[in-house]
Amino acid sequence: MASILNRYENIMSTNVCGMIEFAEDPMKMARHLSHHMEDDLSKTKREGAELIAEIEKLEDNKSVPNAEALLVAKKAELMKLHEIHEKLNDQIQQITAIRAAIYEAARKK
Repeated sequence: MASILNRYENIMSTNVCGMIEFAEDPMKMARHLSHHMEDDLSKTKREGAELIAEIEKLEDNKSVPNAEALLVAKKAELMKLHEIHEKLNDQIQQITAIRAAIYEAARKK
């Protein structure tokens, strides 16, 4: 989970559109970013499923020490993961639009 959060924070701290705009090969950069974001998106789905399984297990077995505190923490982590998932989806859509614009501009030349 930490690696996804760190990677996402790095991606979001950079200006993705600016990177693509000033890249030597914008189409290649857009493909590269899109590929990595789609990988991250699949990781968030997998980690979300794992978190949901852990939450369900904790809800079924209240005998675990600090079960309520663990549930709160796991649910907060799941909410953060969901937020990351949504933002990655938005970024992928933006990059897809940029790729289409780049393709169209190259086709007109």
